[in-house]
Amino acid sequence: MPHSLRTFLESVDNRMLHIHDPVDPLTQVGYLCSESQGPLMFHNMPGFDEWRLTDILIKDRAGQAAAFGLDKANEVCPYLAQQMATKRGKSVMVTDGPVKEVKMLGDDIDLHALPIPQHSHGDGGRYLGSGITITRDPETGIRNEAIIRMMLTDDPQKATFWMAARHNYAHYMKYVANNEPMPMAFAIGLHPVYEIMSNWSGKHEDFDELEYGAGILGEDIEMIMADTIDLEVPAHAEVVIEGLVHPHDRAPEGPFGEFTTFGAGAEGPAPVFEITGITHRKDPIFRHMQATWFTDHQPLITLPMEATYYNRLKETHGSTNILDVFVPPWASQFMMIIQMEAKWDGQVRDTLLSALTGPNLHVKIAIAVDEDVDIYNAEEVLWAIACRCDPATMTHMFPGSRLHPLDISIPEVKDDYTVMRIGGKLAIDATKPATWRGKERDKFSRVKPMGRDDDTLNELLSQVRQKR
Repeated sequence: MPHSLRTFLESVDNRMLHIHDPVDPLTQVGYLCSESQGPLMFHNMPGFDEWRLTDILIKDRAGQAAAFGLDKANEVCPYLAQQMATKRGKSVMVTDGPVKEVKMLGDDIDLHALPIPQHSHGDGGRYLGSGITITRDPETGIRNEAIIRMMLTDDPQKATFWMAARHNYAHYMKYVANNEPMPMAFAIGLHPVYEIMSNWSGKHEDFDELEYGAGILGEDIEMIMADTIDLEVPAHAEVVIEGLVHPHDRAPEGPFGEFTTFGAGAEGPAPVFEITGITHRKDPIFRHMQATWFTDHQPLITLPMEATYYNRLKETHGSTNILDVFVPPWASQFMMIIQMEAKWDGQVRDTLLSALTGPNLHVKIAIAVDEDVDIYNAEEVLWAIACRCDPATMTHMFPGSRLHPLDISIPEVKDDYTVMRIGGKLAIDATKPATWRGKERDKFSRVKPMGRDDDTLNELLSQVRQKR
């Protein structure tokens, strides 16, 4: 059976909180998802009787490990890095699939009939933040997938959307240059690995992100032609929204409470999505992604970033001992923590420089720590900065860099279609001296409290922590 949202939900049902009390998806789902520590399934949404809604599936490393079929949380980044370096799947066209079970076409099209929530107070309206956007390069025929935000309008057959200046934006600009409408689809509710890989922003010349995800899952992805546009869509999605983006049609979009937790950053006249068809499964499950920090919204972007940089940074100086890479959700994707062991002087600085000049625009602060620092513990990272870093010689500033368009702390440069920002980046070396320095490095070793290696004591501590 192909991997789907439903096969994943079955695998994590023992962690799932099923909510049968009535919950309004338009006004109440946002807060509940923001506060949840584990998977949620809403079964009773007044006004949307046939729908269920799910979220918080991969918020933490445990959920992410489950998505990749792993047992341990610290295996996620190295595993994904290895898979991304070696695995590719392919698309297989089929003539029928579950996503075609129910169709809304012509006058029956009603985007408002889907349980699309308003995420935060101050948002411009209800927002779809979980749809995998599918476009195709009109010159090469290669598809691109990304997760972008789409705002509902008063017209149930139109929406507006915002996109960063990456692959789907490049597709759109080619259609604009030809004065032609761009076919586009939003696929909602796929296995999380497909969602994760749709946010990968690396170079791809002969494959797309869905095929990348298929390779990691060890399968081919079944695609089916859309009903109203010339575009292939996933046959096992829960929902597909089809439509056209006309080259010069604009309407208000935003504000939207983004992963930065700010309600600003990119708003104004935006392209209009004319909806030409909606198809979905029977008994549909709406895959929601609450767009605030510490939700699924964060790792969908950071996981492929971490794996990409893990592979990239290992090549610094031909071979660098990179142990793990973490983009913490509490830093809204703008910080990267690198756990490494430097053999030579200068290796840490160059690794940090490589991190700040990688394929993603997000990272503006890169921090390097040693193997004895838990990079998932902010207190440990801050301790390393405080106790192992000389700010005069171990921090480096790089002004005039291009940064993420939603980072409102950085000055913006605007054009008619998107926003760019130019500002500074910071590298922080919070590591011990390089290994070749021997005794000098040893001075920075952390002391061990008596009894730390006692298995009996560690078991006792584990029991105490569980009770707390």
